[in-house]
Amino acid sequence: MENVRSILDAVFFGNTILQYTFFLGTIAAGIIVGKILYYFFKTKLRKVTEKSRTRFDDYFIDIVEEPVVLLTVTLGVWIGIRFLTLNEAAGLFFNNVVFVLVAITLTWFLLRFIDMLVHEYVEPLVQKSESKLDDQVLPMVRKSAKAIVAILAIIIVLSNLGYDILSLLAGLGIGGLAIALAAQDAVKNIIGGFSIFWDKPFQIDDFIEIGGQSGTVKEVGIRSTRLKTIGGTTIVIPNSRVADTVLENFSTRQARRVVVNIGLTYDTPAARMEEGIDIIQKTIREVEGTNREDVMVRFVNFGAYSLDLEVVYWITDLANWKPIIHQVNMGIKRNLDAAGIEMAFPTETHYVFSQNGKS
Repeated sequence: MENVRSILDAVFFGNTILQYTFFLGTIAAGIIVGKILYYFFKTKLRKVTEKSRTRFDDYFIDIVEEPVVLLTVTLGVWIGIRFLTLNEAAGLFFNNVVFVLVAITLTWFLLRFIDMLVHEYVEPLVQKSESKLDDQVLPMVRKSAKAIVAILAIIIVLSNLGYDILSLLAGLGIGGLAIALAAQDAVKNIIGGFSIFWDKPFQIDDFIEIGGQSGTVKEVGIRSTRLKTIGGTTIVIPNSRVADTVLENFSTRQARRVVVNIGLTYDTPAARMEEGIDIIQKTIREVEGTNREDVMVRFVNFGAYSLDLEVVYWITDLANWKPIIHQVNMGIKRNLDAAGIEMAFPTETHYVFSQNGKS
């Protein structure tokens, strides 16, 4: 017994074996208590919260049950160092360790809280909205919020560890200025992304034109916007350019105006021209996806080789505007052919004279 006592009373680095035993024991106890609490939250307490009407307590238990383990370990370290005899430097070191662990625990909790808040409350609201852009930008907003929390946590930790944050930032000097200049475009693009989110000049799957580049919006990221062109290629445009350039959104219009010029041959009598005009108007009105009330056909010009008709109509089914144009054109051609009304094509009349001057 005395041998055991003598071993426990042996001093190393200013503390006895017994003191070290108490120190490690409290840390082990913190880990054990943390595991017990985790099991309690995971099983017993969760069953209780599932019976309540509100779901917030379920979410809260879910985000707390893992950080609480780290918190109990931190508490074990804090209690354990009370058993040690430490000089000023060692005491400051262990106190800083405890502070950093607490900061990590709180930051972890806040990050999980943001995920829970977005997933359980914000996402359902976004899904109810008609805009598809919200769904695309929401992950960017969530990442930005978590990045802000992490940066603030780092600043607070460094400040409490004795670092002068302002001096540290100022100490970056020319290197920091170079980094700031290099990141200038990235910051502009990020700000442009947020302006797109707030202004909502377009939605996902809208057909737009930006600075001569046109296509269907497929993705809005934190740095750029991606368009898919009619040719099937992908255009990547920086968000700063999207925010600063004149943008035309073709998907916001409710109808597409179509103008077609049709030439009839010069030997077509006026009565037959009027019949052809009636045929064209009737053909357009019979095609699904056109505005039946707004069809106009006018005789506008005596052309070089044809009697020119101007046909104006509107397509209301914008998703199928090309097939509708095809149906209209084929219908006009088919019905005019059936009526025996000929459409003109470029012709020339040549007069050949004999040597005596007679043709």
